[in-house]
Amino acid sequence: MDTLVLILARCDIMVLQEVVDPTGSAIPLLLRELNRLDDSGPYSSLSSPLLGRSTYKEKYVYIYRSHKTQVLDSYVYDDKDDLFAREPFVGQFSLPSKVLPSLVLVPLHTTPKAVEMELNALYDVFLDASQHWQSKDVILLGDFNADCGSLTQKRLDSLVLRTQAGFQWAIADGVDTTVRASTHCAYDRIILHGERCQGLLRSAAAFHFPSSFGLTEEEALNISDHYPVEVELNRAAHRLPCLSLATVLLPSLLLLPLLPPQLGLVA
Repeated sequence: MDTLVLILARCDIMVLQEVVDPTGSAIPLLLRELNRLDDSGPYSSLSSPLLGRSTYKEKYVYIYRSHKTQVLDSYVYDDKDDLFAREPFVGQFSLPSKVLPSLVLVPLHTTPKAVEMELNALYDVFLDASQHWQSKDVILLGDFNADCGSLTQKRLDSLVLRTQAGFQWAIADGVDTTVRASTHCAYDRIILHGERCQGLLRSAAAFHFPSSFGLTEEEALNISDHYPVEVELNRAAHRLPCLSLATVLLPSLLLLPLLPPQLGLVA
């Protein structure tokens, strides 16, 4: 069975990044395979428009278990100053929790050339989303390129999202989120804001899918060169099952061939 489908089926809400699907056909087919997998669904999706400054454009895609959560609202951030190569696609989701009935998600895939600028601008997106829905419970997540050659430790520590109180970096600086054995970088992050959201945090980690599914590095790179980063939230303190969230980076040219051959997709 397709490994990508098994990875996505681990969580209740998934955020896919670096998705290039100009015809709009790949995600419906991916959903079909997810809904065929087992009784963990049904799954639904919400896609952003194609975003980017040049002819190369990407989508953010939310995939979620529609019997556990629903999209309440969403919008593409109005990037008036053109600070983002791919402006965040902000979503508000309902949650099956009396403690935390809704949650705002802000995904971002930064460009390596402007990591510091984009991550500082992400604070303004947080303020915008928080004001838009009058909610302090927000999760910022994605491939921030927040390590190694793209961002030094000194510059990382000087980010507004580090110096401003109230932000919990659930994926720590030392975590390797890259598949290649030759790299060890904490590119992908999940940041929690809000007392209720942080109070329900159970765990956060990178999911090492190659070892879990017995894949060689080459086989794993055919899926992604990054590990998914995941967070689990308790629905209520110490009583109910968790709600899980992940961000998955899909190399743009690899999404289509990952689907089963009988679906007839060609990259």
